[in-house]
Amino acid sequence: MSSLVRRSSLVPVFLLLTLPAACGDGDGDPTWPEISPLLRPCTLPDHRCREKVPLGGGFFLPVYRSLPLLDGDTLVDRAVIVVHGANRNPDDYFATMIGATQRYGVLDRTLVIAPHFQTASDGADPDEPIWTSGGWKRGDQSNTLPGDPDGISSYGAVDRILAILGDSLRYPRLRKVVVTGHSAGGQYTHRFAAGSRMEESLPHLRFRYLPANPSTWLYLGPERVGQGDNGAWGIPDLFQCPNYNHWHYGLEEVNPYIAAQELEQVRAQLSSRDVQYFVGDADVGTAMLDMSCGAMLQGPNRYVRGLTVFSFMQTYHPDHESQLSVVPGVAHSSSGIYNSPQGQAALFGW
Repeated sequence: MSSLVRRSSLVPVFLLLTLPAACGDGDGDPTWPEISPLLRPCTLPDHRCREKVPLGGGFFLPVYRSLPLLDGDTLVDRAVIVVHGANRNPDDYFATMIGATQRYGVLDRTLVIAPHFQTASDGADPDEPIWTSGGWKRGDQSNTLPGDPDGISSYGAVDRILAILGDSLRYPRLRKVVVTGHSAGGQYTHRFAAGSRMEESLPHLRFRYLPANPSTWLYLGPERVGQGDNGAWGIPDLFQCPNYNHWHYGLEEVNPYIAAQELEQVRAQLSSRDVQYFVGDADVGTAMLDMSCGAMLQGPNRYVRGLTVFSFMQTYHPDHESQLSVVPGVAHSSSGIYNSPQGQAALFGW
């Protein structure tokens, strides 16, 4: 039993049987095992695995997590932050990632975190920020509220989570952090990999970013395939598509979070970081696909868009540190990506 007890606690073993049963705010649910939360991670996508992360100014970001985030843990050596899709369903993504972690056999030492970026229709608490349905994907500021005149970037919110994980007093063994998302969460992850400055602030941690099957990608330059001679790379006709390179398709007209640094720094970050591009080769449908002019210049579907943006990196940033994984037979499925051999290796096998 002692090997299962999290050493962050100094609770005597003889008291374990008298501690509350749930990982979170236990409510006496008889279906929850009557054992100490110190013996197992929290794996249920409900209120018992929820926590509010302080963002400053009296505001908090709700998250699902497999262990109490603010308490810290002495056994955890890896954290996975998984960002939900357009339906803003962090409970489903939490459950999916818990399953993927269990499948690989590392749940006991992996902290899974699924943040919730809410909009006005989600019934947020007064102390929880809300974003527009498109803004949270792009790192935009939250809607201004009393006491929150400037809002907070959705990317800045995950920066706060990373700052907590980077506290060596809380997490002395933590060495690896994965930020990932599927679909709209993949959009978030790719842009976050370009814009976040936390990696350099926490040199004792290794970071990996895994965007999967997003509708669109961030381009670091104005070139798009098929716009030059004989279908080569070239500059699109601005008269036909004037905003194709604006944020979040490109690096023009960027938001305040990105504008806080030089654009060359943004390009260098996305090129030099460990970014694992993931696409399913059967993700060729158009359901909830961005069909705007700027998006269609990236390709006709998610599968092609993933191959094309990676070709852009190969062409214009040949020294990049990214890798592309094409998952055979997988369509628009987060479970299909995360439970594939390639997904499992990228998440946990490094």
